Amino acid sequence: MTASELPGTVIPPAAEPVPARSAQRRVALVGLFVLLLVSLAGRTGFAFWEPPFDGTVRYDDVRALGGAYWPMNLYLGGPGYAVSWVACAVFLVLLARGRAGVLNLAGALLAGIGGILFALTITAEALPFAYAADPAVLPEAEGRQLFDVLNAHLGQLLPAIIGTQVAIALGVLFALIGTLISKTMPRPLSIAGIAYVVVFAGLPTGSLGAVAVAAGYLLQVALIAAIGWYGLRTALGRH
Repeated sequence: MTASELPGTVIPPAAEPVPARSAQRRVALVGLFVLLLVSLAGRTGFAFWEPPFDGTVRYDDVRALGGAYWPMNLYLGGPGYAVSWVACAVFLVLLARGRAGVLNLAGALLAGIGGILFALTITAEALPFAYAADPAVLPEAEGRQLFDVLNAHLGQLLPAIIGTQVAIALGVLFALIGTLISKTMPRPLSIAGIAYVVVFAGLPTGSLGAVAVAAGYLLQVALIAAIGWYGLRTALGRH
């Protein structure tokens, strides 16, 4: 009688072949990178679609967008920012190597949590303005009055918005320093990324005009995509 024929004997399932597990990891990593690119494209489209923000949300701007203002914030803008920063944080972890890896881990934590909270804050900010600009909810005169009230109290959101942006900037900065030390990204790219974070986090780009704001935003998107690309390459090289 063989072992398989003994009463009560449980035959453990055959171990999954190593090549199969490696292939699954590759698919997951590539899928995450594609998700990062899609989220970056979505949030970029949203950023250039929504009315420019100079510290005031205007009734006429939101009203002109009709019923699209809230759905675009809820289903595109907010998720785009949240997913892109979480995916970026994962790739920052994948770029960790050696003793400098602790910088990547700390940076990923800051960027990931900061990105989620930033996305939640800007999405929540849009809802009362969406209701105030909807003629089915409020007449125009009352809606404009509510806009004035809401704009007068936007400062209450500044700590959350600025705080999350600082957390993201510090997180990316720490992680880029980690990649510079561990050489998991090309040295010129790490240095350029560090310079970008320092310059655009320290300068009031909003006062430099729409062109500077747009350029800074596109550079940020390119930097996140580059982090994802080299994180993907590093992770695939380990399997």
